[in-house]
Amino acid sequence: MYTIASNEITSRIESYKALWGMWIEDAQSGAPVAYDGIQNVQTDIQSTSLSDDIELGAVCSQSVTAELVDDGTKYLGNEYVFSLYMKNSSAFTTYSTLEAYTYAELSKLTVEQISKLGEVLDGERIPLGRFTCVKSKKSGGNTEVTFADRLYFSDKVYKPKVALPAWSKAIEDDICKQLGLQNGNDYTIPAKLRTKGGARLYGKGHIRLKTANFDFKISSIPKDTTMRQMLSYIASAQGEFGFVDRYGRYVRKWYGSSVKILDNNTIDLPTLGERPNILAGIVCKVSDSETLRLGNTTGSAGRVLEFENPYMTMSLLRSLWHRIGGFSWYTTELFHRLGDPRFDVGDVITYVSESGESYDIPITNIGFNFDGGLSADISAVGLSVEEQL
Repeated sequence: MYTIASNEITSRIESYKALWGMWIEDAQSGAPVAYDGIQNVQTDIQSTSLSDDIELGAVCSQSVTAELVDDGTKYLGNEYVFSLYMKNSSAFTTYSTLEAYTYAELSKLTVEQISKLGEVLDGERIPLGRFTCVKSKKSGGNTEVTFADRLYFSDKVYKPKVALPAWSKAIEDDICKQLGLQNGNDYTIPAKLRTKGGARLYGKGHIRLKTANFDFKISSIPKDTTMRQMLSYIASAQGEFGFVDRYGRYVRKWYGSSVKILDNNTIDLPTLGERPNILAGIVCKVSDSETLRLGNTTGSAGRVLEFENPYMTMSLLRSLWHRIGGFSWYTTELFHRLGDPRFDVGDVITYVSESGESYDIPITNIGFNFDGGLSADISAVGLSVEEQL
């Protein structure tokens, strides 16, 4: 969940007295783009799964569609930074107050643009992402533009530019560099692993388990393996999924504890699964002749998570199973009428019904829509035990 620096903005989000504006700027020059001509911006669903079921190791791209006034700007192939900001409708920006703000290239704004700006609360922008224009269509004085993060280009066959064998971090760094991404995963500080209840985790020989155990050697690349697939193998070996964050960095994560209780007054009544899904077992296909299993893999005690990874070992599987075993969630679909831009894919939120029942919902899919207001479609995918069987 994104942290807002300004207490005033956080307070307004919590009280839902938000008047939003959208800011798009050229990633290279910092120049604002179509500032007063943004008609509508919709983020396609950002996901942690490629299917309708929860997955381990999925590496998903995100795209954004924007309807802009056609001012002759050429977008195709260029990279842009998207941000939201909150307006203070009771005040208006003047030239004497502009220097208080953090916006790049404000001097390029026209008097008309400045008059429409209104005072931006505390000068803070909330980053939404960094995207490259992959499609542009003009019609009736408007331009419909589609932007995508750099994982959009990851379905090409991976040709390593590092010597093999190499550590998984070196492979991940290499793929990110080829895609024009910064690798935002920190391998330098090993995290000590704990159960959900906070108990320490130990491996063979009573050695304290740390995330450093997840780095492993890669001696060869399977034929025709794409960059996305290689990132997926590394992510699944770490018990995580991968995506591009708000700052254009490639990161991995798994679902944690709940970050927020949803306000029943701001969402439509959600569609919820009848009972929670609970991960009871895990199955990894290493090759046609080798399959590794942990937990209850018959399906009788709960959900079984299945995936493929040619680099998986039993040691790696035990380490990641300590992280995700017993994970519980409800399959959910909900519409957040007053969207909260702090939510990130992979966050866990809690819905409390009018009868007081509590439901933990991992955000496996989230898409925002901006048209002067902000709303969001949120879902938690997952098949029931019966559907999986």
